[in-house]
Amino acid sequence: MQSHLLEKKSAKRKRSFRRLVDLSGHDAREVTRMLGGRKRGGG
Repeated sequence: MQSHLLEKKSAKRKRSFRRLVDLSGHDAREVTRMLGGRKRGGG
């Protein structure tokens, strides 16, 4: 993730993190998993 240790980074650099970015297929799957989406399980 690009947002590690934000207190060290300049305001100008942090502003660039606000932009939307496209994710590759694999990254989108990982982000979905980290955010708790698409839970697997029976029942």
